Amino acid sequence: MTEYNPFKALKEEMDNLVIGHEDVKTSLLLGVISREHIYIEGPPGTAKTMLAEIISRAAQLNFFFYQLHRDTRLSELVGDLVISKEIHGTGELIKQKIVKGGILTAEICLLDDISRAPGESLNILLRILNERKFGEERIPLLTAIGTSNPTVDEYYNEPLDPANLDRFVLQTKARGLSYGKKWNEAKEVIKLYSNRPLEYEVPQRVNKKVFDEYYEKLVTVVIPSEVQEVLVDFVTTMIEDYGLNESNSLITDRTFFVKSLKIIRSHALLRGRTNCTLDDLYALKYMTAFRVPEEIFLKIDEILEDVISKKKLNRDPKSNIESPNSEFDRHAPGATEKESPGGEERPSDQLSEARKTFFQALKELKENLAGERNDMIMHSEQDAQTKPSGDSGDDGQDGGHRQNSHHKIYGSKSPRAGDEDDTWIGTGNRNVESAENVKIVMRVLEGNIQRSIALDAPHPGGQPRRWKRMNHFEELEDVDPFEGMFWAEYTTPTLPRVHKREKEMLGGEIAILRDVSTSMMGVYSEWSSCVVRAVVELARAKKMRVGYIEFNHRSYKYKRVGKFFTRDYEWMLQLASKTECSGNTNYEDALKDALSEFKGRGLRNKHILFITDGIPTSGDCEVLNERTRAKKLGVCIHSIFIGSKNYPKILQKISEESSGAQFTASRGKDGTIRIERKEKKLSVPTTHIGKPRVDPFTDVFSQ
Repeated sequence: MTEYNPFKALKEEMDNLVIGHEDVKTSLLLGVISREHIYIEGPPGTAKTMLAEIISRAAQLNFFFYQLHRDTRLSELVGDLVISKEIHGTGELIKQKIVKGGILTAEICLLDDISRAPGESLNILLRILNERKFGEERIPLLTAIGTSNPTVDEYYNEPLDPANLDRFVLQTKARGLSYGKKWNEAKEVIKLYSNRPLEYEVPQRVNKKVFDEYYEKLVTVVIPSEVQEVLVDFVTTMIEDYGLNESNSLITDRTFFVKSLKIIRSHALLRGRTNCTLDDLYALKYMTAFRVPEEIFLKIDEILEDVISKKKLNRDPKSNIESPNSEFDRHAPGATEKESPGGEERPSDQLSEARKTFFQALKELKENLAGERNDMIMHSEQDAQTKPSGDSGDDGQDGGHRQNSHHKIYGSKSPRAGDEDDTWIGTGNRNVESAENVKIVMRVLEGNIQRSIALDAPHPGGQPRRWKRMNHFEELEDVDPFEGMFWAEYTTPTLPRVHKREKEMLGGEIAILRDVSTSMMGVYSEWSSCVVRAVVELARAKKMRVGYIEFNHRSYKYKRVGKFFTRDYEWMLQLASKTECSGNTNYEDALKDALSEFKGRGLRNKHILFITDGIPTSGDCEVLNERTRAKKLGVCIHSIFIGSKNYPKILQKISEESSGAQFTASRGKDGTIRIERKEKKLSVPTTHIGKPRVDPFTDVFSQ
C-alpha cells in the first residue's frame, strides 16, 4: 500500500499533546483498526483518558466517558429508565423502556475504573461490548477502552475477574515518566506545556468513513503460512518452556488463535502493508500484559524476538523473501539477508549451526554442574557436623530480608526429623523442583479456596439475588415495579419490596509458614521454594493476598510497605528464592505471628500453609493457645511434612482441629520428592478446644 495512511495522522495528533506512552498509543490505534476493546492499567495522571479523547476528537467520533463506582446502575451506562402505566378496561399495564444513551449511541467509549463496577452492571456491560448489540439492535460502538488503577494494595483496587478481563483483547500498562526515570521525555513535556495555550481544540484529521474502509480491508490482508506457524510456536513456547497453565495465565483459544489474527492484520495495515510479515507478530505483546505473569511479560520482547529469529534463520533457501515495502520495515531484522554467490553456505545456515552447537555445549555444561553439585551435597552430608547458630539481630518485622549471618550447615537434622534411606540422598538426576510434585497440594488447596469464596454477603453494588423491604429511597431503582406503582397510587406505611443486592466474597488471605531450620538445607529448601511459588501463583489466580513467614527457633515475618498480607506477588516470589537455613524448630512463634494478622479481618477466606520437616524443639510444643485461636478465627491450617517416617502428632492435631489438609513428602529412589495426602483418622476432639468457627464450605477435606 502506497496511499495516504490516516492512522499516521492520528498518531501525529497524539504526539502533539502527549509525550511518550508509545505502547498505549499503539494499542489504541490497533484497537480502532481491529474494532477490539482495550484495557489500560496505570496510576492516575498517565494520559489514559486524554489519549482516548484525542482519537475520538481527531476522528469526529461520538465519545462517551463514564467513571464507574460501586453503586453504578445499568441505566447510567445505557440510558434513562422510564416506567409508564397504561390503564385498560380490565386493569393496568406497567411498561418499562430505556431511552438510548451512553454506550448505546457512542462510537468510542471510555469506562474509567472499570474494576470498581458492581457485578450486575459489569456482566451486562461486557455482554453488550462483546456482541455490539443491546437486545436485538446493533449499536455503533467501534471500540471500548477500560481503564483501572493498579491492583497493588496502595490503590485499594480489586483486580478485574480473568473471564471479564479476557473480553479486552488488547491489554497494556501505562507507566509514568517520573517513576520510569524517563527524564528526557519529562523535559519535553515541560517544554510542550510551557508554550501551549490553555485551550486547545483537536482538529479533525479523519472521519468514520475511513475507519469503515479500513475495517473492510482488514479481512483481505494476507497472513502467510510462516506467520501462522510462528504464532503457534509462540504459544507453544509460552506453555511448554515458561510453564504457563490454567492457574497462572489466561491463554485462551479465542484470544490467541482467532482474535490475534485481527491484531496481526491491523499491525500490517498500521504499517501500510496488505501482507503480514513476521515482524507483525511483535503486536502480540499488546495482548499479553495481564494474561501472563508479570515476570514473563517483562521478557515478552525477548521471547518474541527469539521465536521470530529462529524462523528467519530456518527459512528455506529457495523460498522467496518478500522485500520490505514500508518505511517501518526497512530496518527489520533479516530484511537485507541474501544468498551468498557461488553456491556457498548462507550466513543464516552458519548461524543456525552455531546456535545448535552452542546450546548442545550449554546442555552438557548444565549436566556436569548438576553432577558436581550432587557430589558436593553427598560429601558435606557425610563430613559436616552440627554447629550451633546464634540468634540473628534482625527481628524480621519491618519487611527486610534477614541478614546473611546464619551458618550454612548441610547434613544435620532436627531431632526425630523424618527418616530417609541413605540411598535416596544425592542420587536424583531429575528436576526436584518439577511442578508435577506439587499438583496434589494445589488441587486440594484450590478446591478448598474455591468453596470458601462462594459466600454471598450484602453489598450495595452486588447482584440482585432475592427480595427485601425497602429501607431507603435511594433503593427506588431496585423496587418491584408492581408494588412500586401500587405504593405510589395508594401510599401505605409499608414500603414496597426491593432487590436485596449481594456480592460473592472474592479474594481472601493465605499465610505461608516455611521451616528454615538446619535440616531444610539443600534439596528440601529448593523443593519447598517450588511449593511456595506454586501457592503464590494460585493466590494470584484467585486474587488472594499472601503473607510469608520463615521460622526456625525464631519467627521472621516479612512485611511489604508495613503490611503483612499483600498482592505484590513478584516480591513474594523473590523472597521464596532467597532462603538461608539454620537453627532448630519452633512452631509457636510462627503460628502466633500469622494468627495475629488474621485478627479483625472479618469472615473472609483464611488459610495457613505450614511446611516443616521436624517436630518443635523449643517454645510451646503443643501450641495450645494457637490451636484455640485458629479455630476461633476460622483459619484453616494445612500442613506439609517432609519425611517418610515420624509424622508429628502435633501437626495432625493442628490440621484436623482447624479443618485443614495434611500432606507428607519424601524423596524417592529416583531422586524426586514425592508427595501424598495423609488420610485423616476419626478422633474425638479434646475438651479444652472449642468448636471451630469456620465457614461450612471450607470443610472440603472431610469428603
